[in-house]
Amino acid sequence: MITFFKKRPYILFLVPGIILYTALIIYPIFSAMQLSLYEWNGIGPKTFVWIRNYVELFTDDFLMSQFTNALGNSLKLFALTVFIQTPLQIIFAYMVYSKMKNHRLAQITIFAPQFISTPIIVFIFRLLLDDNVGVINNLFRIIGLNALAKPWLGVPELGIFFMYLMITWGGIGVGMTFLIGAMNMVSVDGLEAAYIEGAGYWTRLLKVILPQIKATIINLILIAYIYAMTMFDFSYVLGGNTGGVGGSIDVMALFFYRIAFGDSNPVGGKISSNSIGMGTTIACVLFVLIFAISLLQIIYMSKSEEDR
Repeated sequence: MITFFKKRPYILFLVPGIILYTALIIYPIFSAMQLSLYEWNGIGPKTFVWIRNYVELFTDDFLMSQFTNALGNSLKLFALTVFIQTPLQIIFAYMVYSKMKNHRLAQITIFAPQFISTPIIVFIFRLLLDDNVGVINNLFRIIGLNALAKPWLGVPELGIFFMYLMITWGGIGVGMTFLIGAMNMVSVDGLEAAYIEGAGYWTRLLKVILPQIKATIINLILIAYIYAMTMFDFSYVLGGNTGGVGGSIDVMALFFYRIAFGDSNPVGGKISSNSIGMGTTIACVLFVLIFAISLLQIIYMSKSEEDR
């Protein structure tokens, strides 16, 4: 045994990490899968029901309506991130990378909201959008456009977009920082050659830089998907455990929380006798949704590496 470890000393460094990863990640996943096969409220005895929780989740009108609404909102957040936030992160990163005037100040300004907690961010936007004391509504009233003053945070159709605005303002700097790091690894020779051949400022970004940081962009998109599926804090702080007016800002993580821990009592909501069983069922479905996309990303990146 000693000889085995002497020949493979790296195993001694891997074992502590493997033990921690198994105890904190692998075991909870399989434990949740096991609990999803039981009817249980977290207190009394468990009743084995096989896959009945999964059948009920996808056939019960009350649960299915909440599930589709929460999933739809989470996918909206993901789509908004891909088509709005990610391009903005690329542009901001490129401007900092190319050392535009005052680029350091711009970098700090864009990244600074990352250090502000979620409740404070929500409070700041409430000061802007509140019906009575909001800056925007007061501005409309001052200039005589009273008809445009609305309870912005209470309009169900706009709720998900205002929440996305808060999320973007608070976190856009993180992805920008990753992209700056990726751009710093781009070959300078290629940029110089493109400049000599007459490529403009934005053409160099599109034709030279973006192809070389594609892997980073794909990873950021995957992170955005995982975040959209697991985001809880903004939705809860802004709209409570019901997900705002008519569930307008309900998301998957909040749906899980509401079913598992209840919307008005510590035992559970509608399915109080099976709150933990149904909650872990939702958690397992959410895990599959995230794992499947992550697996596709890994396969795609592996094929891209083979094609090089």
